[in-house]
Amino acid sequence: MEFLSFDIFAYIHAARQTYGLRGDDYTRYRRYCAHHLHTVRKAANLQQGTSAKFCKQDVTAEIAASPAHVEIQLLLAERAWAYAMDLRELYSRTEEPRQRQHLVHRLKAASKAAYRLAELAPHFCEVRTVLATYAYWLQMQSQLCFEKQEWEAALNNAAMCRRIIDALAQTGSSQQYALSHAILEHLDPIVRLSAYQIRMPGAQQAQPGEVAAQVAVDRLQATIPEYSKIEAALSSVTSAASSSVSFANEVHWRGGTVTFASQDLSTLVETAQLKLKAALADNDGSFETAAYAFRKVSKMARRCHTESADAASKTHSVASDALVSAYLAVQFYATCALSAIAVSKFTSKAKGFAAASGALPGSANPFPFAEQSWVVDKSHSAESSQLTQAVIYYDKARKQLAALQKSIAQAHLSTAVAREIKMQHIVDEVAAAASYYTCLRNYYSALQHASPAHGKYKDALALLDTAVTKNAADATAAITDLAKRKHISTSSSAVDELWSQTLAVSSDSVSTVVSACEEAALAVRSLCASSTKHKKAWVHNPSRQPVMATNPLAKTNSIAPSSPARVPLLVDFEVRFEAVPVKPLFYDLAAPAIDFDMETISANTADKQASSKLGAIIGSLWGSR
Repeated sequence: MEFLSFDIFAYIHAARQTYGLRGDDYTRYRRYCAHHLHTVRKAANLQQGTSAKFCKQDVTAEIAASPAHVEIQLLLAERAWAYAMDLRELYSRTEEPRQRQHLVHRLKAASKAAYRLAELAPHFCEVRTVLATYAYWLQMQSQLCFEKQEWEAALNNAAMCRRIIDALAQTGSSQQYALSHAILEHLDPIVRLSAYQIRMPGAQQAQPGEVAAQVAVDRLQATIPEYSKIEAALSSVTSAASSSVSFANEVHWRGGTVTFASQDLSTLVETAQLKLKAALADNDGSFETAAYAFRKVSKMARRCHTESADAASKTHSVASDALVSAYLAVQFYATCALSAIAVSKFTSKAKGFAAASGALPGSANPFPFAEQSWVVDKSHSAESSQLTQAVIYYDKARKQLAALQKSIAQAHLSTAVAREIKMQHIVDEVAAAASYYTCLRNYYSALQHASPAHGKYKDALALLDTAVTKNAADATAAITDLAKRKHISTSSSAVDELWSQTLAVSSDSVSTVVSACEEAALAVRSLCASSTKHKKAWVHNPSRQPVMATNPLAKTNSIAPSSPARVPLLVDFEVRFEAVPVKPLFYDLAAPAIDFDMETISANTADKQASSKLGAIIGSLWGSR
């Protein structure tokens, strides 16, 4: 026999929000329940006749097998509950004892119908649906005991209902999580006031969930007749959840914890972490399987975020809104992991090419080319080829970091989650890493420009100056800002380990690159001054290269003490202005009607006095050149 799966919470929430309870119209909702109950009974062939001839038709365990039978019991309970809530509003205005008595009777009818559904559900429904029916019955029972001022029974029923809903929320979908926590928010006032009435110690300072957890098991057994059956169903659900995932639905990252509610996402996160840890242990630079696993995490987190956002827009609960931001944080976690993997792959390849060229900063000979090799005419060198590959891979790393900075700007995390994962630390670390790798890229690019294959010394000096004065300065400023912030205690996860290896840049690393850039700049300046071959070429054909002159600011410039010793000589050309004659206003229109006096024009040219004719005046204006 195939057991039925029925989402009770979603069914009730959709009916209440669609037919009246969005505006607290309980009368309209009660009419809907009565009308729809008649429709469902007719479809299930369980009509009870008319007012003239009535034949009661109950749903029994022998005939219960379809969703219509669940709907009948739910609509019976909801119709009685809506009538009770309508009577409670009326009693709040009139305070008539008969209305309160009628209210209690209606809540008893609702609780009776819900209990009947909980009795029938194990015969044809799966475990989660059975637990949902128990939670629905306990909610009705707690409201009934609360109205009857039976405080201890109300607290016990609400506490057991919270246990069931918590288990369903942690093992269900995002929509079930949101709907479950919306129900819990309605139970919180009952838990608080009931605990206060029975004088439970510490109830006023604790959260409702903590108060419900303090309720003793023997009290629950004495109050709830179906306690053993509920515990059996709960154990089956929790055991299935523990067998599918070995740890809680949470991510420990950068000293914080992000909690979510998806088992599938939790399994993917665990798998991705294990694969990344294995890749780091192998130390072979192969992260393809880990990157694929984190891409699956990002895709699942994006889907869960869409579902939870849709559910939160319907329920408007605090827990649902927090879950939306939690899934965004998990997606951002996967994005950071993928970026760290990509940057680690690119930088490791760049370091390999730089080591092959012998140009690693901090080495014994950071400048790979001997001074005498600069004047040798070479069309290609192995060192230049290695440097080209290093520059290419550092450019890829910089592009990946730029994409990560864009993702950080578009993360849209809540303030609580951003504070939990230390978002500002991430911003500073990524900025420092981007500036540091840009500095390295400019250093190797300068060596490439100054190689014998290219011989572009001025471009090399410009790149080295940019690396020292701009990139290294930006990296140092970001590291300084990061040092002012509170130190975070990172966890032992594989993502934190890879992040610290790849993007956690130290000030010593920046100083090493700056020293290498300064040494390279000195070498390039000496080559600019001593290269006689290029000097002769500049003298014979100045259009090819500018003449180098001594830089007067090389020793006096305190802002940039590493200014080049020689700079191109700038030549100022003589500026000459020549007047251009301009036609008078409307000349083209008036010219055909004007009789130009050429004698007057000639006389004006010879500094003679002109006549008073109009043509002579215009002629004098136009003829004066």
